[in-house]
This record gives sequence, structure tokens and C-alpha cells, in this order.
Amino acid sequence: MSASAPGGKVALICGGGAFPLVAARAAQTRGEQVFLLGLRGIADTGIESFPHAWVGIGQLGRAIAEFSAREIKKVCFIGGLKRPEFSDLRLDWGGIKRIPDIVKFLRGGDDHALKGVIKLFEREGFEVVGVDALAPDLLAAPGDMAGKFPADLTADLAFAQKFLADLSAYDCGQAVVVANSRVIAMEAVEGTDSMLARVAHLREIGRFRAKGGLLVKAPKRGQDLRVDLPAIGPETLRGAEAAALRGIAVASGRVLMLDRAGLAAQARRAGLFLHGFAEQP
Repeated sequence: MSASAPGGKVALICGGGAFPLVAARAAQTRGEQVFLLGLRGIADTGIESFPHAWVGIGQLGRAIAEFSAREIKKVCFIGGLKRPEFSDLRLDWGGIKRIPDIVKFLRGGDDHALKGVIKLFEREGFEVVGVDALAPDLLAAPGDMAGKFPADLTADLAFAQKFLADLSAYDCGQAVVVANSRVIAMEAVEGTDSMLARVAHLREIGRFRAKGGLLVKAPKRGQDLRVDLPAIGPETLRGAEAAALRGIAVASGRVLMLDRAGLAAQARRAGLFLHGFAEQP
């Protein structure tokens, strides 16, 4: 992935969490004119410090009208979003007209659904860009970001990478906890933080006794990196600490970090290493 030339108008379609705000500030710093479209009930109200509008998750017509009114042709999806069921959507006329497409891309895993959303916007003449094009500094750096990656975990990292690559065919999670070339927990629909809480519980009840353990995050093979990049934030590090892991390894340049310097400092305080690895071909 490479960052696009800065400048011009871009709309950030905002899910939950702090990433949309951080990405918007970073994009502005690079010279982008940002407009934030918040998903009502999901996005942080902090988006109101930027030019913005609110829409319901099924209001496709309204979203497109907001962009067209501002002559915006470039959009970026950013932030957390719980996968909706069709019955949760409150479709406007723009959404109703696209029901066949919506039903089609909701039949399948998350990656399938997100690729469907991208196609929908591209058909309307929009360029969908990844957050890496707007805020490349939010991506994980290569090598050691905090502490030093232990040589004795090299085999565990390779094992985790292969496991996640093989898991990609099932359009499942993007994270796994391993120890001694054994899968302790894998991420599914619950998300990384809940997975780490489960690992901590396994320690409490004596089902996971191995010293240490490694959290590995990487995008799925074949994933469209313009949407749903894996991410880590302060909660991830707190979860890894509570689960008594030794550290975290993420795919460099392909995992979002809310605050790279802040997370590195947090990792050092917690006695965790934080490492960016190059993905295997």
C-alpha cells in the first residue's frame, strides 16, 4: 500500500471508536479537505468538530446526496462497525432501490460484505480509498516498536501467520493467541478485546498455563485493504497484559495503530514487546 498524493476533498464514513477522529486530523494535516459522515448511534459525537452530517446505517440515498452536494468523489471507511442484519437496516429510498445488492453482499462473511459495499459506492462513481492513503502514520511500523521480539518466539510467530493465512478462506477473524505452536484462542465475531478477555479467563480457571503467549494480528489473505484493516489500541494492550501474554506482533504497514508512540510507551510500561513483522508471501 502507498499513500496517495494529498489534497482534495474526501469523505470519511465513520464507524465507532477514536480512529475516525485521529484519521480526520491526520488527513487535514496532509492537506485534505475532510467531511465526516457519522453513522447514527455508532460514530463518536466528536465528529461534530469537523464538517459533518449524520445518517442511519441504511440511508444510502442520503449519504450519496450529502457527498454529491459537496462535490466529493473520494470516500474512506474508518472505525468499528458491528455487522448489521438486514432487519436492522432502516433503508431510505436510495437503499430500497439497491435491496438486491444489499441482500447479496450480506450473504457471506464480513470480507464479502465489505467488498459488496465498496462495489456499491464505486458503481455510483466514487473512488474508495484506504485510510493508509490519508494517514499512513497510523500504520504499524516494521521491526521492534517496544521491547525486543524474543528469538524463542520465532516459531510461534511463523505458526500464527500460517494459521491466519489458512483461516482466511473462511472469512473469519484477523487475530490469534498462540503459545508453544498451539492455538489458545482465535478471533471470530466477538473481536480482539473479547478474545483476550477469554484468554485471561482461561488462565484464571487453569486451562491455559503456558508461560507467556503471543497475540498476532494480520489482515486476511485476499482482503481488500481499503476497508476493515485490523487495528490495535490501548484496550488491546490492556487485554494482552491481563492475559499475561509476552507481547504483540502485527503485520507492518497493514495494521492500524491508534497512537504508535503512545502504544509503544504503554507496552513498555506493561512489560510487553510490540513488533511489526513482514508478512509471508
